Amino acid sequence: MKRQLEKLLLLLVVLLTPLSLCGQKRIYTKSYRLQDFKSKTTKVVLSGSDPLYTSLRQEVTSLWTISPYEFCTPAQYEKQKNNPDICFLCIEKSRGIVFLTLSKGGNADDPNALKRPLEIISIPIAGENDPSGQELIYMPAFISIIQDYTEAAMDSETAAYSGLKAIARGVPRGVKVYSDPGEARRVFSGQLPDSAVQILISPDGTAASKPRHKLTFDTRNYSLYSYSKS
Repeated sequence: MKRQLEKLLLLLVVLLTPLSLCGQKRIYTKSYRLQDFKSKTTKVVLSGSDPLYTSLRQEVTSLWTISPYEFCTPAQYEKQKNNPDICFLCIEKSRGIVFLTLSKGGNADDPNALKRPLEIISIPIAGENDPSGQELIYMPAFISIIQDYTEAAMDSETAAYSGLKAIARGVPRGVKVYSDPGEARRVFSGQLPDSAVQILISPDGTAASKPRHKLTFDTRNYSLYSYSKS
């Protein structure tokens, strides 16, 4: 089933590869549109002194290497969001989940498809009503995972359309996974070798609420090992 899905996806990619037939409008694939990403400035949208934005600023400063970056306010974002030459990293909320979203700016009504907005990747980082604050602890991993996905999406059409699962390679042999929240925080903060943490993200932080997202990633290099949503 998985192999058939991959074949279908590849067929779709082939059909969508940039082409121009009989005067029809040109169609661009996601990977194609990401080829200039590293040359674009990524504007990181920060709102006030909330701990979440403080953590985002700190970890972007420490870990963001895939493109030039600057910080901006929500007001500046509103003025610049239609600019196709700028990318944005911002906090968004949907269905009780807080996401960290990377996108390219643009105008949805622009006749040139290359100048329309494009969501690159959106990763769940917290539940709106989850008081645990785990997003502050795991922010380094979230920043790294977004960059890993973007790199993969630039190199592969299959990866570009597969989302986070494109870079989820499975837990390597010899790596221990910690899923208890307290233990997970301890080993992640201590960067315990040969270890990974599995975190649950839901509207209130419990397994009883939906939607539920589970991510498993390495405590040292932050590689994503698994991702699921239910």
